[in-house]
This record gives sequence, structure tokens and C-alpha cells, in this order.
Amino acid sequence: MQQDRATQSLIDAFFAALELRNLEECATVLAQLQVQANVFPSAYPWFLYFKGVLANECDHDWAEAERIFASLLHLLQTDADLPLHGRVLLALGVTFEHQGRWTEALATYQQSLSAFTQLSQPLDQARAWKNMALCIYMSFTQGDFGQDALHQAISYCRSALDLLVSMSQADVAWLEGTIWNALGLVYGCLGEWDQALASHQRDLEICRSNDDRYGIGIAYLNLGEVYHRRGPAHWPEALESYQHALTIIRKFQNRYLETDVLANLGFLHQDMGEYALALDYYNQAIAIIEELRAGVSSEQARAGFFATTVDTYANAVLLCLKTGHTVQAFDYVERARSRAFLDTLTLRSPDLARTVEAATLTLAQVQARLPDDALLLEYFTTGLLEVRENPATGQTSQRHRFPPAHTLLFAITRDTVEAYDTGLAPDALCPSQVDTLVESHFLEATIRRTLYERLIAPAANVLPGKRRLYLAPHGPLHYIPFQALIAPDGATLLREDGPQIIYGPSATVLFRAIDADQATRMCLVLGYNGSGENRLHFGEEEARSVARLTGGDIITGSNPKKVWLYDRAPQYRLLHFSCHGAFDPENPLASALHLAPNEDLTALDVLNHMHLNCDLVTLSACESGLSRVRRGDELIGLVRAFMYAGAPALVCTLWRVDERSTRILMERFYQEIQAGVDFAEALKRAQLYLRCLTHKQVLEILIHCLTEEILVHAAQPQTASTQRDVLALAQQQAGTYAKSLNQDKISPQGEALSGAADDEQIFADPRYWAPFILIGESRPASAFPP
Repeated sequence: MQQDRATQSLIDAFFAALELRNLEECATVLAQLQVQANVFPSAYPWFLYFKGVLANECDHDWAEAERIFASLLHLLQTDADLPLHGRVLLALGVTFEHQGRWTEALATYQQSLSAFTQLSQPLDQARAWKNMALCIYMSFTQGDFGQDALHQAISYCRSALDLLVSMSQADVAWLEGTIWNALGLVYGCLGEWDQALASHQRDLEICRSNDDRYGIGIAYLNLGEVYHRRGPAHWPEALESYQHALTIIRKFQNRYLETDVLANLGFLHQDMGEYALALDYYNQAIAIIEELRAGVSSEQARAGFFATTVDTYANAVLLCLKTGHTVQAFDYVERARSRAFLDTLTLRSPDLARTVEAATLTLAQVQARLPDDALLLEYFTTGLLEVRENPATGQTSQRHRFPPAHTLLFAITRDTVEAYDTGLAPDALCPSQVDTLVESHFLEATIRRTLYERLIAPAANVLPGKRRLYLAPHGPLHYIPFQALIAPDGATLLREDGPQIIYGPSATVLFRAIDADQATRMCLVLGYNGSGENRLHFGEEEARSVARLTGGDIITGSNPKKVWLYDRAPQYRLLHFSCHGAFDPENPLASALHLAPNEDLTALDVLNHMHLNCDLVTLSACESGLSRVRRGDELIGLVRAFMYAGAPALVCTLWRVDERSTRILMERFYQEIQAGVDFAEALKRAQLYLRCLTHKQVLEILIHCLTEEILVHAAQPQTASTQRDVLALAQQQAGTYAKSLNQDKISPQGEALSGAADDEQIFADPRYWAPFILIGESRPASAFPP
């Protein structure tokens, strides 16, 4: 694509202004280029490209930038302009990187590198190498990549510098400085302080020679980090460097970098023992964080962006507790964990974004809404890594400002608050594979006793006599079945004389006011058994049972349901899904309920199309409650999607569940609701009922249920003879099922036990009753009269 001289002059002017971070001049050039594109169509792709660059650098609207670059790549598919194609790929990689999507960013940078290599453009190749190194550095600081990747980043920087050796100094000075900057950051992560210091000083020299004030500010920021991490003898130099950086960066009004400098100053003063100053800087950093609004293209990307602020909140919380400011620590905890949830809750209405912070409750507000007979246990984890370090290298990686690993507990009643360090490292609680049987990670009796001792026992003095226990897990604690934890007396937290148990994403979400229209119809039930290896045997049977108990409407079988569900769901107070569900740990928004052949209801579908006025959603499906836990506690999965859609409460499962025990529990649950019992008490009673059933009682229940089902599907009129045949068939099927339960019971010699005694409680094992949890506040019993 040939450019006319005027267009080329504007292109050069934009790049020159961008190198000096003169974003106002960039905007002026962009407006001129838009006019030029009306005359010369060849200028239009460049106009789009620069528009995307400014969406990244000026507006921080990464969703918009991604849309622009994606559309431009599609436009360039039919064009031979490979230089622009490579630049667009490079800019798209930056967009992914801003959103914490490291793997996508690296892959896109690789594509741009291939394009530039094909054209023999060493300057742009060097840019691609540098960006790849910086991407690895950023992912490492967030705990997503391990230290092995840092050595690859050094190699990328060296490759970039080698490419610049033969080029004119005037052409490459600015780029060379940014490469030395990247190299210094990586060396700093590896604790190689001399190399890091030399690299950043070389960058500072280059920026000064080019009168690059913005680059000088960044160089001071990075020099400050090196001096800081070298120890107390260098802290005065660190303080001076940070203060230089803050002055310069504020002049360029980059609020993101300003937050970084303020957080560094807080961390430095904390190390110096000047705690009041440290908290003041943390306060300033968090104030800016909570003012910022960044456009992102997906829930997963938004969570990646939020993770960049996690360390500031965590360090502020830990310092507050260290200095005895428990109330302020809790307020930071709520703000840290609620921001991610509430931001996404209001994404569909930008007008509501301004009220997000107002929706976060303080400790005083939480206590005012907490019933006298209730206890809130809110947890907060810090220092969660998403990778395991490789100790074989013998080298210690350094993450600046990365908080130490703690699992904190706040025990809150209407009148008191106490904070505890449980002594648990959050990484030790993470299942190695979320898509395997999570229950095998936590259901060992010794583990459940230890977890009770660490997570519940610190609040033992305020737990007795409480009718309701609110639990707000954080990080990997979301995987723990708290109701199955074993107290010193040998009983589980779920017990006859124990509290109702209600989970919540945060205190703010638990006690938030729900502003929704009141649905007029009682219950909508969807059931589908599916086909193939994931086929359920009793999903549709359970659906029919729930519909009969509630007098609700039902749709089952292979009929399409999704569009019908979008239209009808807002009319119902109760929604019940009885079908196969699957959690996708790699793409949690693709986690889905299987409604019909080739028809899945994904978490993304729920977010985009469902607007609920219900009181409860029940996801009686495998893995319906699983979410991927990231640093910052942003959980992504079906549960959060339904809460975003308006459901105030959900019943879901933490792991794969047995179909027949689920049928029995759900039937009892809805019987209790129909009797006027609130959701929390209804689930508690249903779980206690299930785990106390004897082998004989289970057979009787199953025979009754199967008899009803067979009679419903009987083609001929019912006679005494056919009823006897039906009863015999039901007894045979119930016996087959009961026998299958025994296959999981293994003798000490490794042999399957032959059978269960009539009085054996065959569902007493927590794998049958513990996966069911209630998330969100329940309605009063009077809301559902018998």
C-alpha cells in the first residue's frame, strides 16, 4: 500500500509524539489523519490503527482497542501491507497484556515477530522481542509464570539489543532505552542487583540524552525498586528515586503508573517501620485504583486487570492488622473482594458504574445488617501463586511488593469483630486440577479436622448459640466444604443443633439490597438426561418430582429450551435445573448446563441473555458450583453468572454428585420449602435427612419413586396385575442401584464389600451430602406459604 506524502508525514508525526508520550498531540494528528482518510482510502487503516493505540494508551479502554485491532486485522487479510499487519499484531499483543492475558499476548507478539522477520525489519523485530520480555516480566510479577520464564525473557532482550548494534544510534536510541529497562526489570526479579542497576542506569542515560521526560520518570521508578530491594543501606536512594518518579509521572497524568509509585512508596515506608506514612501512601494508591475504570473485553480479561491491584490491597490489609487497625483492615478486605464482583455486576449498565464503590459496605454497615443470632466468618488470602516455582535452579525469584502468604479470618457478630491469622498458606489449599474430583482433596477425615481447627476454631467462643453462620470464603477456600469440617467432639459443622450455613462472595453481596420486580409464577423446572457417556439416568425424573412438589411448570427431553428459558425465566420465583453440567477450567465462561442435544447454556449465555426476578436458582448438576480461583478472588463460572443475572440465592454443588442421593435430597429440600421453611434451614434439614437414611429406608424411598415414574410412563390402563409388575420392576431397579453404592465400599483387603446392613446409613459419607451449598441470603419462611 503506497502512502501519499501528507499521509506519511502524519504517520511519522504520530509516532514521534507517541515516543514522547505527548498524547494530546497524538489526538490532534489522529483527527487530521481521519480527514486525510476521506480523501486517500490508503490512510484509513492507519487511522484505525492509531485510534486503537490511543484507546490503549490514553483511554485505557482495552475492550475498544481489541475490537479495533481485530477488525483491522480482518481488513488487512485482503491487503498486502505486511508492515502495518505486523504493527497491528504488536498493538493487539499490548492490549492482551494490559488485561493480564499473558499467553494470548505472547502468541500475538510471536506472530508480529514472524511478520517483521519476513520483511527483514530489524527495528520492529527488536520491538517484538522487547514486548515478549516485558510480557513475561509482568506475568511473573502477578504470579502467573514461574522463574524459568525469566531466563527466556533475558534471551529476548539480548536478541533485541543484538539487532540494534548495526543500526544508526539516532534511529534506535529510544527503543534501546526501553530494552535496557526491560532487561533491568527481569534481572531485578532474579535478584541480580548489579545487572539490574546497570541496566536501569543505562536506560536513564539514554532518556536524558533524548530529553525523554516520561522515560526518565519510569527509569527513576525502576531504579527505586532496585535500591529498595538491595536493602536498608540503599533505602534513602530508593526514596529519592521514587519521589523523582512521582513528580514526573504526575505531570504526564498517567494514573496507572502513579498508583504503582504510590504503592512502592507505601511498601518502602512499611519496610522502614514508618507505618503511618506507609498506610497514607497505600490509601492514596487505593483511592486512585477505585477511581479508575478500564474497558475490558471479557470477564476473564477484567479479572486479569483487577489482579494488578491485588497486591496493594493485600499489603494494606496486612499492615492494618499489624498496627491494630482491624476495622480499617476489614474495610479494605471488602473493597478488595467486592470490587471485582460488583464491577461485573454493573457492566451491562455503564451508568451504574459510578455507584459501585457506594455499594461496598463498611464494617459498621455489615454489623448493622447482621442479625443478633448470626455470625459472619469472612476470609482473606494473600500471596496466592498460580504457578509452582522450580527449586532445581537454586535461584530465588524476587517479586517486588508481592505479599507474604496468609489466610486471614475475620469473625464478626453484631457487636464484635476479631481478626486471626489461621497459619494456612493459600497455595497449599489449591487442588492440583480443578477439573478432577475436588472432593478427594478435602474429604479425608484428618484434613477436615485440621481445617476446622484452623478455619473455624478461632471463632469457637462466639459460635455457640448462633442460628445462622455466614461464610465468605476467599481464594482456594471456595473449594472447601465447610459443612463437612470435623470439630473436636467428632461432629461436623453441619449438625442437628448447629447453625444454618450460608455462603457468600463477600459481606457486601450477602447483605446487599436486591432491587427486582416480584415474579408472579412459582417454579420453572428444566430437565434433560443427555446422551452418551455423560448421560444421566434420573435427571428428568428428578425434574418431574420437583415440578409435582412445587406445582411448577416443566420442560424436559430433547426439545430446545434456551430461547424459551430466556423469555420465561423472569416470570418465576424458583428456577430448577436438573441436567448434566460441566466446568471448563481453561475457559470458565464456557462452563455449561446441557439443556438439549447440541444446546448448552453457558455462563456467558447467562450473563448476556438472562435477567432474573427469582428468589432461588437450584443447579442440581455436576460441578455446578465450581469456579476458577484467580488472585484477587474473582471467581468465574455458572454461579457468578446467575448472581450477575439477578439471582439472590443459589443452591449448587461443589463436585460430581450421585444422582439418586441428589433426587432424595432435592425432594426433601422442596418439601421443606413448601412447608414454609426458608432456604438455609430447608437445605440443612435435607442434608441431615439424607445422611441419616438407612439402607432399608433408601430402598423404600427408591421403590416408591421408581414406581411413580414407571406408572407415569405406562402405556396401558393400570390394573392390579400391572401394578404388581410395576412394583416388582421398581424393586429390582432400586436393588440394582443400592448394590452399586456398595461398590464404593472397600474392605482393608482391597475387596468390594458384598452388601449393606438394613440399618447402615449409606449416605453418611460427606461426598453424598456435603457438596450441596446455599450461596446468598435466604428469604423468610413466610415468603413461601404451604
